[in-house]
Amino acid sequence: MPLILMTTAVALYGCSSGNNGQGPVASQGGSNNSGSESPKPNVTLKYASWMSKGEDKPIIEAFMKANPHIKVEEEVIDGGQYSQMLQTRILSDDAPDVYLLPFNQYTQYATEGHLYDLSNEPGMQLMIDNPLVDQAFQINGKRFGFMVNAGTPVSPIYYNKKIFEKYNLDVPTNAEEFLAVNQTLKDNGVEPLVFGAKDAWTLSGTLYTAIFRSYALPKTDGDIFYALAKGDVKPSEVIDYPLQFIADLVKQGYVSEASSTLTYDQSVQYFADGKAAMLPQGTWVPTLDPIVNADSASFELGAFMPPVPRADGIIHAMSNGDRMLVVSANTKHPEEAKALFNFFVNPDNLKPYLEEQSLFTVLKGLDIQTAPVLQDYVNGFSADDVSVVIGSRSAVTPAFSKEVDISLQNILVGSSVEAELKRLDEEFGKTKDQMVVKE
Repeated sequence: MPLILMTTAVALYGCSSGNNGQGPVASQGGSNNSGSESPKPNVTLKYASWMSKGEDKPIIEAFMKANPHIKVEEEVIDGGQYSQMLQTRILSDDAPDVYLLPFNQYTQYATEGHLYDLSNEPGMQLMIDNPLVDQAFQINGKRFGFMVNAGTPVSPIYYNKKIFEKYNLDVPTNAEEFLAVNQTLKDNGVEPLVFGAKDAWTLSGTLYTAIFRSYALPKTDGDIFYALAKGDVKPSEVIDYPLQFIADLVKQGYVSEASSTLTYDQSVQYFADGKAAMLPQGTWVPTLDPIVNADSASFELGAFMPPVPRADGIIHAMSNGDRMLVVSANTKHPEEAKALFNFFVNPDNLKPYLEEQSLFTVLKGLDIQTAPVLQDYVNGFSADDVSVVIGSRSAVTPAFSKEVDISLQNILVGSSVEAELKRLDEEFGKTKDQMVVKE
């Protein structure tokens, strides 16, 4: 079974090795026009992402400082609308010069010719040095994007250690223990779980995804989306157990009723305020202000592996490129766009970028340090009973992903699993032919 150890970190930006804490370096970012070089013509690049909290600003600003003839106009698009708005921009010949791309659009856009071939760019060397990753993201032998971070193969469940200590609760290691913890909390008048389900991805991208992948991967020979695209399975055959698990949590009263009205940000604050004992969420949570500033007398952050099913004693997980950095094939400034790309993924810049946000990577060579609160969780991926695959030969369409989000929201307010599975099979049939397959 393939096994890849993921690492995370929380650190100050710019404290990477070899950089002496001076922030992003310019070794792959171009000249600053010093000395006798002729001034370069001014160029404006458009950069787009869904990083609404300014995560990309330090790298963008450092790049402009190192390349004063290049102005980068950063556009932040709402994450819930990003895929659709990006597609509209691309089809109307208004694509950003450089942008972050969700994994589920990468193969499609590369195959359709929307992405610049970056195969020979120096910034690709780190991926090339990781052959399994490099192979997973090649399209017809070419490289069209860099996997900025891997996406979490299994998102952790965060818990308030103070609450667990008060009720003498041990960290659960399987579904039975997890449900028992939920029941004890409920019996003591404590809300066990909270989601920010008004932002649907907080449901689909956390506990549901972890359960879905571990359940579906062994049923599809390690490639769920390829099997769906080929018609080997229907959505209802691989989504049934994950939906039922979430529905049972709701039915038992383990999910806070506030979840359906809370946004992502509000759910984090709700958890940090001690109103719920557990929060399924991504690895970046330890860096968020509500967590950092929580009252230490009543809140202490912990994390554990969610209760995913096993097949033959193995936990199956998948790691995709959560953020793929790409360059538009139609950019009018290819040299400057490539300079920004190379600067961004330069290891001395990428390392602090990942560390500051506590993001995962499967790329060996970055020497990312693990945040203490996530150490036990990360160690779980090094166990012999965990198998992680990288990437997929296909991906469901953004339209179908949205339908899964809707089903989870419907489950949260009482819809039946049977009704949602039927609906998802019907919706999948409308978009299946749009799935791009990499053979």
